[in-house]
Amino acid sequence: MVTCLEWERAEKHAREGNFSEAQARKVLGDILEKTTGERLTVLTIRQFLENWVDSKEVTKAPGTSKRYRHTVDEFLKHLGERAKGGLQSLRPAEIASFRDLQMSDGKSAATANMVLKTLRIPLNLARRQGLIFTNPAEAVEVLPADSSVRDVFTPEQISRILAAADVEWRGMILVARYCGLRLGDAARLTWKNVDSNVGQMVLRFHPQKTRRGATRREHEIPLHPQVEEYLLRIPLKSKRPDAALFPSLSQQGLSGCNGLSAQFQKIMAKAGVFSEEDTRKLEGKGRRFNNLTFHSLRHTFISRLANAGVAQEVRMKLSGHTSEVHQRYTHHELAALRLAMLKDTEDKEKEDKG
Repeated sequence: MVTCLEWERAEKHAREGNFSEAQARKVLGDILEKTTGERLTVLTIRQFLENWVDSKEVTKAPGTSKRYRHTVDEFLKHLGERAKGGLQSLRPAEIASFRDLQMSDGKSAATANMVLKTLRIPLNLARRQGLIFTNPAEAVEVLPADSSVRDVFTPEQISRILAAADVEWRGMILVARYCGLRLGDAARLTWKNVDSNVGQMVLRFHPQKTRRGATRREHEIPLHPQVEEYLLRIPLKSKRPDAALFPSLSQQGLSGCNGLSAQFQKIMAKAGVFSEEDTRKLEGKGRRFNNLTFHSLRHTFISRLANAGVAQEVRMKLSGHTSEVHQRYTHHELAALRLAMLKDTEDKEKEDKG
């Protein structure tokens, strides 16, 4: 009887045009409480997303949690007053418009897709928890991916860059070229990460991308002779294990006009090695893509291994890759492809003779 009265009251408000989402939640909450004694817990879009991103401060690497928070903050700003609505009221069209906003702001399709994929994570969690029936972000399609890729450095270019760099930058360049380290990981290295107790120097560190959470793992890679020689020759400024390998560079940020990325570009220019901008990326504000950056040294490391015939599983082990993203880092040289074709021909001849 109570339930019928509540539904009748709700229907009356609806006929009068005074039935809002908040009133609907209240009616359902009253029915649930009067029939079961339990109160209906309804999270708003803002409450759920902010709670989720707060939890990622503990389980994710700083760079990842910062990216998550930026996406959530921008999405809630995009929703405006709608962020006060119940989580169940979130619609695919609202997520699609936020994705499209990235493009209109001059960002790349890859960035727009990353925003969409980030929002899918908490909404999938909400679906698993029974807070929503479907994930509205799953109904929004990703945009066609950008075709631009990083290039690799030639041996001659690397020699010129090393000659133009100071002592610390030479070390950073060497560990990126011969160990495949990312810029942030290279800058954070300490003497504790260098193990020389196993006959050959080994580098052990936790990559920034996997320093937290269930996927946290230590990466181990034997040092190339050129890196060993560098480490044995540089003066030891401190005997403490936590002393930085590159003291001055370790104190600086990665981005910005004076960050490490920009500094590397200046070293390249000094060496007469210039990066080409992909003009297709310059149509919107802030959209730039350089085919040669510090990260290209990681591409170079992986590609040289591939062209030397090193098996993919070994390359992935050395680079720390665990997914198909590894393919984007592998740039096969024409000579290596030609040798592969010749080997295939030789194998075919053996099959014919057999």
